[in-house]
Amino acid sequence: MTRDYHLLRSRPFGYRTLDTKAYCDRVLQEVTSTDSEWLIWRNDLTIPRSAGDRLAELPQPLQIPAQTVCIWTNSTPLYWKRDWLLSCLPRWNGRLPAARFLPYDVIPQDPNRVWNHVVATNSDSPLHSYTAQESDHVRPILAVTSLSDSDGGEPDSIMPSPDPTPVVSILMSIHDMADTLGWSVRSVMAQTFTRWELLIGDDGSGDESLKEAYSIHDNRIRVFTQPHNRGKAAMMNKLLGEAKGRYVLELDGDDWLTPGSLAALVLQLERSTESGMATGQYGLWERSKQVGPRWRGVVAGPLSEGLAHHLSEREPLTARPIVPRMYRRSALVAVGGWWKREDAYGRIFEDIELTARILKQYRLLVSPALVYHRVIYSGSISQRNRHLFKEWQHRVNQGFNSLSTLEHEGGGT
Repeated sequence: MTRDYHLLRSRPFGYRTLDTKAYCDRVLQEVTSTDSEWLIWRNDLTIPRSAGDRLAELPQPLQIPAQTVCIWTNSTPLYWKRDWLLSCLPRWNGRLPAARFLPYDVIPQDPNRVWNHVVATNSDSPLHSYTAQESDHVRPILAVTSLSDSDGGEPDSIMPSPDPTPVVSILMSIHDMADTLGWSVRSVMAQTFTRWELLIGDDGSGDESLKEAYSIHDNRIRVFTQPHNRGKAAMMNKLLGEAKGRYVLELDGDDWLTPGSLAALVLQLERSTESGMATGQYGLWERSKQVGPRWRGVVAGPLSEGLAHHLSEREPLTARPIVPRMYRRSALVAVGGWWKREDAYGRIFEDIELTARILKQYRLLVSPALVYHRVIYSGSISQRNRHLFKEWQHRVNQGFNSLSTLEHEGGGT
């Protein structure tokens, strides 16, 4: 029997919360305006608006199991039951790294309602999708915090541990990050290791970052503010003073964690009391205004344990920081926390300087797992100021703010 498949023509744009909501509304409007039982939802930007003539090239399944509402063609959720989208899209209110990941967030969690239709394809096929490749790094978080089978409330985390005492304090200093904060927090709520607390510090944002932070309801999340922007280091020291966990993880408000991040890094630090810091592999993404983050590959952590080669006393500092960074809290406090300086030099490369001090006294442990996703973009502070690194390094080497003269802000006990 030949089926009538209606092609949805709306295309995703951008990474902002507003962009994703607008895309959701456009798709819903299209779904509402057609009577077709089945829809083709191709959200990849490589398919132009005039792709109707390529519809015949798509392999169209005919014998569909009765319970099916979503058909995956290879690695792409391509065919959708109209009634399913009409039930999910009006109540969708999650957070995503970009609008193009919206279909992956409304996939039913019941495997009986999803059918995998495998076909032969190549890079020139209309099935080829960069988003499908990148979704492998996004879907694990969506699967745990999915809204598709819920009542449309806030994303749920895994059930918290009966022991309320946090083992890990996740510190997040934000400034004008309303459009990326929600996805970062969603990745925290997807953690398999549940004994965490998340301390969000709003550093004088001028956008709706604070509103976004307060909109997330979980008793493991605490929000702190300061009215004027003082820089990341000052806020991180403030959050450190509030932290209760024995380990401290830095999370930028535009990056995100893999679901196993905390478990993998805690496992490393539990191996040795001599260790002061743990790291692992991270995925590198490059962000643009049009499509949000695009996958660039895996960046390996330091190759050996002990003092990191590029941060040791024998080697010069480099502009590449260790990412991610989970500290033993007692070690972080012992070295005085982050720089107290709030001038231009106290607002750049502060993480490189801190890890250099940590690794002069403590071992670095390295997890082989991919535990973090880092998003870079040209407008970030670190990217805008890369050209200042040599001058900053020279001042450090000349004793500017050396440990003997630098005043540190206390980190608490």
